[in-house]
Parts: sequence; structure tokens; C-alpha cells
Amino acid sequence: MRIKLIIRSFTSVAVFSFCIFQTVFAQQDPMYTNYMFNKLVFNPAFTGSNPEYISVTFLYHNQWLGFGGDDEFQGIAPQTQTFSIHSPIPNVNFIGGAGLYIISDKHGFEERTTADITLSFKKYFSFGTFQVGVNAGGVQSFVDGNWKPPDPTLPDPDIPPSGATDMKPDLGAGIYFFTTNRFYFGISSQHLLGGNFSYGGATNELVRQSYFTAGYNWILASNPDLEIQPSILYKIDKAKKQLDLNVNAFYKNKFYGGISLRQGNPTSNISVLMGMRISPKLTFGYSYDLTTNKIGNYSSGSHEVVINYIFKIKTRERIEIPNIIWTPRYLRP
Repeated sequence: MRIKLIIRSFTSVAVFSFCIFQTVFAQQDPMYTNYMFNKLVFNPAFTGSNPEYISVTFLYHNQWLGFGGDDEFQGIAPQTQTFSIHSPIPNVNFIGGAGLYIISDKHGFEERTTADITLSFKKYFSFGTFQVGVNAGGVQSFVDGNWKPPDPTLPDPDIPPSGATDMKPDLGAGIYFFTTNRFYFGISSQHLLGGNFSYGGATNELVRQSYFTAGYNWILASNPDLEIQPSILYKIDKAKKQLDLNVNAFYKNKFYGGISLRQGNPTSNISVLMGMRISPKLTFGYSYDLTTNKIGNYSSGSHEVVINYIFKIKTRERIEIPNIIWTPRYLRP
């Protein structure tokens, strides 16, 4: 009964947070072209969804090449590094898994680091598996005091000349459902606690960001070696909406290639994805984004690399001891 109440509570929080958001004025959470291989960082309910493997993922995203770097006013173009690891919990009926992720996101003169642990709970049905999850940790924001305005006689009084840092607690929740016939969908919301980073004058709001994702793994009956995997990711808060559409094609579960379309604010682009399974445990992927809005006039595009490694979980076979029935004959003295 207690577990059912926990699942219902997490589900209610995720659905409610998907519908109600706070004010935001710029991109906060990183964008991922290879989101389908990196679900843990935006949906904790994905934790331990593969019952046989521990999964480790590293992702590096370099956005809008050509921005920043040469000019002291600009700072750096967005750069994101993500590390995540999650594992199922064997021999426990209701716990799906546990995990951890760390995100380092730099853009302009701000650097934001997120470190969260994740935990999921599962429920099996005849038609699929339903999981709810929660992530908790902290977000640290650092503003570089070396920022210089175009006119040095007009400095920004809200930016401390020596830089400033602040940290806020972080909390997220989500639901994730997947079936034996390879369909999945998830709803999640991050930064439920909100808050404002204070830099000694200026503040920067940590706003809620919500996600909806869905996909299907379709094996062609006419060619079993070819698998088509369409998917979507919809991101929303009060100020912006962004939709990613993707189709990947896998050949013999070893090579893949695909194309994605991203529409929304702050960026729109067309992406090409490719990758290969180097070994049964190691997968490497790469994507290139060609920006299609006005930012494309100043940028040569965005690059992203994703590496995934899985460990097979070894569990001891449970030995069932049959019930022993004592007969009165041998219990007598």
C-alpha cells in the first residue's frame, strides 16, 4: 500500500509540473541532439529500465561553433559535458533502479554544474512496465567576473568584478512506460523547487523545465536486419517551446544513421546522426547540427559525441527450498 501511494504521488507531481511552469527568459537546461541515448538526465523514471545491464553514458555537446572565444564581450559558446550511470536493482520487486548524473554546462560567462542521484520504482503489467522516478541533488551557478561590456565606461553594476557563485537544491520527477513490443513514452519535470541564484545584487531564476518523449522500435518484417526507431522530444516552460523529431535506422543492431528536426526557441536546426556498436558493450555516436534560423549566419553548426558502455549484471541463482512437512511419527520420543 505504501509503495502504491509513493507511485501515485510521483505520478501526480510529474503530470502537474508538466502543466504549470514559472517564468524563464533564456535557455537554461542543455539541448541534446542524441536525447534518445541520454534519457536519464531529463527523466529519472528511466533509471534501471534495462533489467540486465548497468549503463554508463558520456556526452559532449559543442553548440554554435564560431560564437565567442575571440571577443572578450562574448564569452564562450554553449558547451555541455554529461556523465550518467544507472543500474537496475536485482531481486527487488518494486524498485526499478538507482543512478547518478553530473552535468557541466557553460555558456557566455556563466557555468552551471548539476549533480543528482536518481531512483525509480516499477510495476509490471501484462502489456508493459510502468516506472516512476525522482532525482535529487544540487545546482551550482558561477558567473565569471571577467565579463567586460562593449563600452568599458558603462559597466554592469549587477555583475561582481571578482565573479560570484551560488547553489540551489534540485528536485525532479517523472514517469516512464515501455512495452514488450518496443513502444515507450515518458513525462518528466525538472527543477521543481525553483529558486533564485544570487550574485550579490543580480539574481538568476532556476525555472522548471518539463519534457515529453515517446518512441517506437520497428523491425521490418521484409528485412529483419533493419530496425527503424522514430522518436520525439517536446520541451516546454512558460517562455519557450521546443520540439525535436528524429528517425534513426539501425542495421544488424551494429550501425545506425538518422536525421532530426528541431523547431522552436532559441534555436532551429536540421541534424544528421550516425554511430556504431564497436563491441557488444561499447557504442559510439556522433551528430552534426546545421542551424536554420538567423544564428546560422554566424555559426558553422553544432557537434555532439555520445559514448555508451554497458556492464552485464551477474546475479546468483536463487535456490528454492521446498516446504518441510514434519510427520507426527518422527516427532514422538
